[in-house]
Amino acid sequence: MKRYLVFILLALPFIGKSQVGKPGRISLGARSTMSLFNHGNVKDFGYGMGGHFRIQLAKRVNTEWFADYLTNNSGSLGYRQDGHIGWSVMYYLVDPDDFQKKFTPYMVAGHCFDYSRLTVRPDGSIYTLNAVPQTATRWTSAVQTGLGTHYNITPKFDISLAAQYMFHFGKDLEIEEEPYRQIVVEEAHKGIEGHLLISLSANIKLVKE
Repeated sequence: MKRYLVFILLALPFIGKSQVGKPGRISLGARSTMSLFNHGNVKDFGYGMGGHFRIQLAKRVNTEWFADYLTNNSGSLGYRQDGHIGWSVMYYLVDPDDFQKKFTPYMVAGHCFDYSRLTVRPDGSIYTLNAVPQTATRWTSAVQTGLGTHYNITPKFDISLAAQYMFHFGKDLEIEEEPYRQIVVEEAHKGIEGHLLISLSANIKLVKE
């Protein structure tokens, strides 16, 4: 990610100011992500990184196609790894004016697939003797919605901050503690559950000659 950001910064002097707001414009971005409210424990917050590209459909409508990878604790019993692959539609709340203004706020909504891998932390001889499954995996899907804004350093380069709540569907994986062992179980959602995903990204718009 650091190399990608260095490449973007080095490219800034060569970026012009034309054609940035036209439909069909493609942007590339690298992002860091944070997942909040994982069972309400600050120690269980997830952190990770990812990337995306954007395809602008209209003056005030953009799309974002993304992939994220996050890791977080699952209490003191284990840890989990999550991958998000999805897309979002971004609607600009004000006229983007070819991204000449410093801030361009937007609403965002979309859908993603979520791959989770939950690992039980070994506990010496107890873990070995009881043959506790080490890992379990699960695919689910989610919808997300929220708000964000571009901070336009130039019309072709922006830093974006977005906060989206992800509503997950399907069964989740949890670790339960039993006498002398821990096991991974599937738990059906009771109502709609999810988490808040915050992303900070650096983005560059590609220019047609």
